[in-house]
Amino acid sequence: MTDQQAAALSQFQTLQSKAHELIKAIPLEELTREISEATAEISKLPGELAKVRGRGYAFASYLEQKVQVINEQWDAKRLEANRLLDENVNQLRQGSGQIEALVEKAKNVGTNPEAVAILLPSLESEVNALTAKVNAAKEAVRAEIAELKTEVSQTNNQLRLIHSYLDEKDEASFPFQADEKLFLTAEAEWVATGKGDKDPDGVLFLTDQRLIFEQKEKTGKKLGLFGGKHTQELEWAIPIGQIEKVEPENKGLFGGKDMLHFTLASGAPYPRITVEVKGHVKSKFWAAQIERMIHGETSDERAIPPDPELLETIRNAPTACHICEATLPAPTAGQTQIECRYCGTTIQLGG
Repeated sequence: MTDQQAAALSQFQTLQSKAHELIKAIPLEELTREISEATAEISKLPGELAKVRGRGYAFASYLEQKVQVINEQWDAKRLEANRLLDENVNQLRQGSGQIEALVEKAKNVGTNPEAVAILLPSLESEVNALTAKVNAAKEAVRAEIAELKTEVSQTNNQLRLIHSYLDEKDEASFPFQADEKLFLTAEAEWVATGKGDKDPDGVLFLTDQRLIFEQKEKTGKKLGLFGGKHTQELEWAIPIGQIEKVEPENKGLFGGKDMLHFTLASGAPYPRITVEVKGHVKSKFWAAQIERMIHGETSDERAIPPDPELLETIRNAPTACHICEATLPAPTAGQTQIECRYCGTTIQLGG
């Protein structure tokens, strides 16, 4: 057998194997599994959302609507995907007769060079044609459910992110105030504190009442590798009303450091604070969310409303400090106290 004949035989045998696999794949069972898995994943969304609410996360009320719409749309998408699947499988079965006949002929060819040479072009053509048809069928069915699967994936990512916020809250070393609701958390570093050579790493919390930084890291390591102890403690907590300005900045090589610069009112523990947010968190996003919280723009996102009695207390909150008569900042939903930025007096709402 010449080298050319040997190469043709090897190609022929490869095509035989591929033809067998294609015929075997015609029921497109992988698509049936994908549709079934998507159905199961979507059916879990209401329960996963209930877990988030059960843990007390009050915001992202759009999730209720989103989960409902996904479930409603999936009923129609699933039916259409299954219809397309059945239609394509029937067409593939009806069109597979030629390749099945060639496969049967190939069984009797063995290694005969002349017979291989005769059947090889036809088998290659049929394998290529059926491969294209199978791939087109898969694309058609997957295209029908692709957009909704993307929405499901995005929703699950949003729920996982919220759970990570709540995990940080559960692990916090400090108490949260009455009816204080967590909005965001991020890995962070409090920059330029003057507390030694290393600025503390930890967690930045944004609630409907405060901006909080908690140190949470291993400290005292030798050469950055060995020894040390776990340090976790509250460093500062700023009432939302004491934040006068927040400015984002992209700093460092290629803007790789996301910085937040805070200008604080009189009575705050510091006149200015700089924090680097980490873990792929964007400073512009955080600055925008803090501004929204300051101006009460997050209230419409509440899925768990504040206590009605507390809301009434906020409506009746004083507008001027009883000590220095300065104008007080408007309280946000969930806030239980106001601090006068001019004289530092703390006024308890409802007190």
